[in-house]
Amino acid sequence: MKVALVQRAARGRMVPDNIVLARRYARQAAERGAEIVVFPEMWNLGYRLPDAREAASPAFRDWAAAAQDRYLADTARTAAETGLAIVATYLEVAADGLRNAAALVGSSGEVVLRYAKVHLAAFAGESVLSAGDGFPVADLALPGGRTVRVGLLVCYDRVFPDAAGTLALAGAELVLVPNAGPLCENRLWQVRTRAFENKLAVAVANYPGHGRSIVCDGIAFDERGTSRDHTVLLADGTPQTPVAEIPLAALRAYRAAQPWGPPSSADARVR
Repeated sequence: MKVALVQRAARGRMVPDNIVLARRYARQAAERGAEIVVFPEMWNLGYRLPDAREAASPAFRDWAAAAQDRYLADTARTAAETGLAIVATYLEVAADGLRNAAALVGSSGEVVLRYAKVHLAAFAGESVLSAGDGFPVADLALPGGRTVRVGLLVCYDRVFPDAAGTLALAGAELVLVPNAGPLCENRLWQVRTRAFENKLAVAVANYPGHGRSIVCDGIAFDERGTSRDHTVLLADGTPQTPVAEIPLAALRAYRAAQPWGPPSSADARVR
């Protein structure tokens, strides 16, 4: 399973430009053999958050809704044209306010999974946004008749063990994380820990200059029980679209063999 991470700069609130760039980077990822491509956080607006005045403005909400719809429609076309699954990120206009959202669009152009950031970074300007209310998962079809169960988190969500743990309890094998913020060594270890403690793969796409994009395959020990570095990709801070390979069959065998991590959803129901 090959996952591409778009570590590129968006152009602020220049939504038409960001749509063109998203199409370009997705096609580049497809040409390099990727099956899934992940964009950094709130790509359609280049992570330019609304202020309190804008968040309360009907005119801004109308503009944001139109921007959201145009971006998602183009993402659906790009997914269908390239055969890629795409994690699109955007400012969502919802009934309860504005949300920091991500949508997993399948390779036929359908939205497989929608998610709104639960753990908002109020200290970083997100206090005007409304939080999501859950951690859903979905089965994503891959080429060759394969499927993988996927969950989404957004940036600050990765800090909290409950977020990835809830996805793991729902059977997630792969967690895709759009990000917009510096990933120092300690924060990178948070990502590694989420993958290790839940026996799942984690892929984080970040903006350039904010630190690094990272992919961990979640296989912390080999077949002999020897500890291994399960970081399969760690980008530097430069603009790039790296592709990482995650051995899905090996991950499934490891998940079945190792005793640690959260119980299965069936075990949780029995308890």
